Amino acid sequence: MEAQLAQSQLQLAELAQRHDEISQSTAYRVGSMLSRSPLGTLYRMLARSKTEVAGTAAESPAAVPTVSPMQTQRVPPVQLPPDMLAALEAIQVGEPVAVAHPDWLGIRSSATQMFEQLLCVGDDLTPAYAQLLALRLAERGPSAIVFQGFPYTYQYLVEALRREANHLPLYAVWHGTFMQASEDYAWRSFRLVCALQRQGKIRRIGCVKRGQDEVLRHNGVEAGYLLNGYRQVPSGASQLAAGPARLGIWSISELKHKPPYEMLAAASMIDGAMVVGSVASPRMREFCQEFGVAYDFVGSMVPQAQMPQHLATCHVNLYVTLNECAPMLPLESFAAGVPCIVGPNTPYFEDDPYLHEKLVVRVPDDAKEIAERIKGVLLERDAIMEAYRVYALRHNAAAAETIARFLA
Repeated sequence: MEAQLAQSQLQLAELAQRHDEISQSTAYRVGSMLSRSPLGTLYRMLARSKTEVAGTAAESPAAVPTVSPMQTQRVPPVQLPPDMLAALEAIQVGEPVAVAHPDWLGIRSSATQMFEQLLCVGDDLTPAYAQLLALRLAERGPSAIVFQGFPYTYQYLVEALRREANHLPLYAVWHGTFMQASEDYAWRSFRLVCALQRQGKIRRIGCVKRGQDEVLRHNGVEAGYLLNGYRQVPSGASQLAAGPARLGIWSISELKHKPPYEMLAAASMIDGAMVVGSVASPRMREFCQEFGVAYDFVGSMVPQAQMPQHLATCHVNLYVTLNECAPMLPLESFAAGVPCIVGPNTPYFEDDPYLHEKLVVRVPDDAKEIAERIKGVLLERDAIMEAYRVYALRHNAAAAETIARFLA
């Protein structure tokens, strides 16, 4: 009864939140304004006149058409597309399967490194589609299913799996932090996954932000800590042609917890440097122009498969943000042979004094300190990459241990 009440409260909160989002949207406000205008009055008058005419016609038996059974339109059954069927067929029996949104690149990268098997599922599930997917998943016989980031409609798949394969353990990995509670989608998704765990439908929630698991356990949610790793260990530093330093800034522009401006300001202190990256807002371009920073942005998000070659074109990549768990981009950068400078909010390099000194910015919004780290890396690029090779083996072993404990 308590679980049902909690679920009902969650659904009511979701409906209220959606109502608020709709009522505050531009489309809703414009529609309301038109409805109250003379145009809206005229539209309702025409609509009523059409309804009255239709009602009069319906009263006459001659106006009612007859439809034979052969003319009845049937809704085609829900089917899994061929690419999904192929992906399901490739699942190995007795091994865990990660399920992630194909467009959530960082989470997808993390899932790929944590688990050998990844099934990409978007946030567009319906109960009927989830039912078919659950049946096929259960037939493949995985040892566990691990949801990554928990897109909201994954709840339908959880419910279907509990009906069709209750013996199959379900887990979820939360890749966000408490700072993201201000974001409507993230907050609703987080509450949903916690509710599903409390109801016993999900066995455990994995947290990539260290210490977050302890907070959840203290509040009645079974949780564990997971450390991101990256299996590919570089042979050394990437080789670049002589010329000005190329500084990569790959964080998505304009996110409040990942602003690029301190990194751009730091780049202005590196003589002759050029900033490269994926997406750049007009304000970012204006900022570069104001501070005389040369730039070459791709202009769109870079597909995951192309990221290594883009990262490898830089002397240093920068990922100094205000809020993080254990981001994948720094690990991807090192795998491509390029040092990456990070902020103090990740667990990276804590047990390596040399790498910590060279790569970790103590104050993430201190452009001068970021610039000092860039200069240091440019001077010792090869030595840093050699030290990382040793560190990566130790780090990856620790990451694998956290996954084993989480699934135990």
